[in-house]
Amino acid sequence: MENKPSNKWLTIGLLSVAVLTLLGIILTITSYHNTREQAMKLNKNQLTKINDYATKVWSLSIQNYSDILENYSLDFFNEDQLTQLPKKNRLINDFQPANQALEGIYLLDTEGNLLEGYSYTDNRLEKIAQLPAFIQKDSYFEDALAGNIIQNGKEFFANNASYINLYQPVTNHDKSVHATLVVPLNLEKLYQNEILPEDNDYYGYTMIKNEDFRVLVHPVEEQIGWDIIQDRRKKFPDLDLSDLEHLQEVQATHDHGTLSYYSYWWTEDKPRKTLKISAYQWVTIGKARWIVASNSDVNQRSGITLQEILILLGLFFLLLALIALTLLNLRSYAKRNQAYVENMRLQEKQKLLAERYETEKIFQQESKLETVGLLTTSIVHDMNNFLTPLLGNIQLLLEEHQEDEVLQEDLKEIYQAAKKGQQLAGNVLRFSKSDTRPRTNLDLKNVVTEAVQTMHVLIPQTVNLQLSAEEVGESFFEADDLQVLLYNLITNAFQAAGNNAVIQVNLTPANQKQTKQFQQHSAALQKKKFAVLVVQDNGPGISKAIESKIFTPFYTTKSEDGGTGLGLFVVASIIKKHDWLLDLESSEKGTCFTIAIPLI
Repeated sequence: MENKPSNKWLTIGLLSVAVLTLLGIILTITSYHNTREQAMKLNKNQLTKINDYATKVWSLSIQNYSDILENYSLDFFNEDQLTQLPKKNRLINDFQPANQALEGIYLLDTEGNLLEGYSYTDNRLEKIAQLPAFIQKDSYFEDALAGNIIQNGKEFFANNASYINLYQPVTNHDKSVHATLVVPLNLEKLYQNEILPEDNDYYGYTMIKNEDFRVLVHPVEEQIGWDIIQDRRKKFPDLDLSDLEHLQEVQATHDHGTLSYYSYWWTEDKPRKTLKISAYQWVTIGKARWIVASNSDVNQRSGITLQEILILLGLFFLLLALIALTLLNLRSYAKRNQAYVENMRLQEKQKLLAERYETEKIFQQESKLETVGLLTTSIVHDMNNFLTPLLGNIQLLLEEHQEDEVLQEDLKEIYQAAKKGQQLAGNVLRFSKSDTRPRTNLDLKNVVTEAVQTMHVLIPQTVNLQLSAEEVGESFFEADDLQVLLYNLITNAFQAAGNNAVIQVNLTPANQKQTKQFQQHSAALQKKKFAVLVVQDNGPGISKAIESKIFTPFYTTKSEDGGTGLGLFVVASIIKKHDWLLDLESSEKGTCFTIAIPLI
């Protein structure tokens, strides 16, 4: 190329960009100014609607409580019932105290004496004997007792809170006032429940002041009762409150309106100065006259500001950088993800192998227990066979040596010992056999006594097994099921408490309270009577963390050779089979299993 390229079009392009940029800046500044003014106008209109809504909610909330009180008096008071409130449950249903502003309900005579009253403490209705003193701080309290107040008196402050009393006269047939219902409302609680949740869509809050410009409700509870100028100046002497004084002057002379002013966000630890918008309105409720004011931050509600534009530009360039970094990291992420998936697959495989190993170990343990059971049954059976001829020969010796009294006594002692051994062997054989007795009507005391006597042979002698069984009647069940149940509970108890365990087995009729509780479990049990079987030990108790797991099959806290995890599962299965009821109570002092058995 012989000629140097011309920069004509480059210059034209640069000048065009410069002109367009300058025009864009001018248009942006003009548009921003117009937008800000329009936004300020829209914000004032919107804030006025918010304040109107808050005012209506506040008025309707108090009116709602007053209507409930009026309906309450019409429904429950008559000539025969003028000095007593309805039952506690009805009070709870009518006034719904949970998360509400109600402090209580009190019935007073014309002299101000308390006839009956209830106060709410921690959302619980408690009867009181003396009227709380703060209720009488209402300047219209005496007029209300005479029946001259409609709906409510005036606000008052007590216990670092603001209140208002609702009144409802209770009249005789001749319309004369016999008593007065007084319901104090905690205005701050009412504010938190009804007003604050509605203010989440804008940066600001609604507050309420009385005629003296003392704070009635506010997001900062510390400021309740404050003079909005004097008390804030005492708390924050370095802050400029001149605009706030001007706002107070305007509000004192106008019924409603909007105003922008410089103030501070009192909800912050260190109040910062900012430009606010305030929409306010005076409202009269009963004898009270208040000003409801909603405040908002101008900068937060004025649309897109210059700072926001700079932030958006910064975010745009940051987004470009992030996109580049994301693209660079995609391949690395894919590789890491592949490695992660492979690692999870190996972990799952290892978990399955571990579960398989545990299952095999449980089956091996069950096989060992079955073998031990068979061996024990065989030994006891052989011992029973040995004892049979022994008893026969002793009987022959008793007949042959009747003249020898000393020998007779010795032979009888041997005979009784052998007979007792035969009975114990018979119990063990009957207890361990695989076939069960048929379900029939059985005397509970006999079955429980037999099972406990058998357990005396099977557990260590150092274990103190005590039995207390009363005559409770018969029940329809399988004897072997109840014996197996007791075997598992007693075995579990002495294994937990050790060789010096004290185990108590008690069988008693259910008392009236227990019977009523048991009958509520199902319709089939509503007309039943019950026996209560209790197995209690002095062991270390069962941890709350595992109480829900102990009836799960194969769950055990013992060592590998100490348990199978099936004992309590069998107990739960037997109880479910017979529609019995089971209750477990455990502490550091021991564990108590309570079983409710329906009687015939």
